[in-house]
Amino acid sequence: MKSQKRARVEKMSLRKKTKTRGTVKRSKFLRSTLARALILSLLIVIGVSLVLFVIPKAYVAVRGEEITRQVLSQFETGADNTNQMAMGIYRWEQDNFLSPYSINLEDLTFFEQVLAGWGFYENKDGEIHLFRPGFGHYSVPPQWVLHSKLANCKEYAEVFVYLLNQAGFRARVVRAPGEDHTWAEYYVGGYKIIFDPSNSVNPVIVNPKGFGKKRHFSYVEAYDLNNPNLREDVSDEYIERGILVVKVVKDNRPVSSATVEVLSTYLIERYPERYKKPRPVISNKTHKDGLVQFKLGPNNYTLIAKKCSLLVCWKGETSGNVSVGATTHVLIELHIDYLNTGLRFASVLGVLGAVLVKFRKRYWDKPLSESGDSR
Repeated sequence: MKSQKRARVEKMSLRKKTKTRGTVKRSKFLRSTLARALILSLLIVIGVSLVLFVIPKAYVAVRGEEITRQVLSQFETGADNTNQMAMGIYRWEQDNFLSPYSINLEDLTFFEQVLAGWGFYENKDGEIHLFRPGFGHYSVPPQWVLHSKLANCKEYAEVFVYLLNQAGFRARVVRAPGEDHTWAEYYVGGYKIIFDPSNSVNPVIVNPKGFGKKRHFSYVEAYDLNNPNLREDVSDEYIERGILVVKVVKDNRPVSSATVEVLSTYLIERYPERYKKPRPVISNKTHKDGLVQFKLGPNNYTLIAKKCSLLVCWKGETSGNVSVGATTHVLIELHIDYLNTGLRFASVLGVLGAVLVKFRKRYWDKPLSESGDSR
């Protein structure tokens, strides 16, 4: 009798253990499946993003020259008439370009909103094209804009300058990075014409200082499309400025070669529904005395200082207000940047781990016969 009872208990215990093992296995399977799905989704997002970055550049290589010729052929002008060519390009852009920022996302269908999230919009011709890759944050070549016909002020200006250059006229791009606006300038003889092709009412800027003051520009720079990394400071044509002196210290000692980035807060104060972060204006490195100086328009600024040495990074942040004709001094104290320091340590540990695994496979786990010990 006791043996039968013991057998029943053992049987029930075995069933419980089997059930528990099954539950654990299912849980492990679900976790494993979820992890695989997340990794696959991440890889798909990264893959699609990379493809979207390549598409505009590939288009330039295949059809860039052809579409440029097609557009330029529409302008009836003499080769020496700069103003007529400029106005022809301006009218063509106004007739053909659509700004995605003029679209109310609430008016779009769910599918259209998903496409917009990836940077795809419908232009005036009813065609869906990529505006900018990287979820709409990265720029595209002018030839791609001629194809997509989707443009904000940056695309308007760069296409305008590109077509003038291709027609043999001198022109370049001008921008205020902190206030997110871009326009153009071209030359007629020895005269400079300042021109905003994204302005549908009055594109010619006859009062640059009034233009800059109205838009609260922090800093203005100009560049040629053939050499966009070479920027010229043209701020004095558009704004009155003050001086901002930044000193970076760590443990009350000046820090040299720290990168100080100036960010404008004007747009997040003026248009909080669209701009969620301060806009980068300009950056520079500190000298041996820990000082760096900026000439800026009258605005409120966020100032971020960074310095990395081997595996450790430091970071500091403060704010400053610049007034016309005045000098403002601010101090930034650096503290350990745990996020970037942790990422650096993780990267080094990852590399060391990979090296150790390879070393072990190659030398540590060799069979005895290969090591010469055959006893």
